[in-house]
Amino acid sequence: MNPLILQASSSTPYIDFNPNENRLTISGYSRPENVRDYYIPILDWLENYRNELKDKKEKEEQIQPIEFDFKFVYFNSSSAKFLYDIIILLNQIQKDGIPLTINWYYDKDDSEFREAGEDLSELAQVTFNFVVYQ
Repeated sequence: MNPLILQASSSTPYIDFNPNENRLTISGYSRPENVRDYYIPILDWLENYRNELKDKKEKEEQIQPIEFDFKFVYFNSSSAKFLYDIIILLNQIQKDGIPLTINWYYDKDDSEFREAGEDLSELAQVTFNFVVYQ
């Protein structure tokens, strides 16, 4: 499967989904003008990735553990809905028996951002690892 790499802008996050490295990362700012147009291709890519992983599992191929990193500086409420959709998809991957860990990075001085991650984790009923950065 081809990687999905999208460069960051002042309003969109950096996307680095490289299945060969078993690490998928979203980082930066998320406040795109048209949030739907921005995130639908990302969700489509993740759904295709999920299907590829399920096929590998059915063929009893070895699947290395996957890390998904959320490293946002800021995201707006419109983006939050699509982040929730991403998290639901990640939860489905985990329920498919694929080893996947979700890491939520936050600044040690930003308790609100940690709470945003806790809220998303609770809403989606998915466990996050909360990682402090400086």
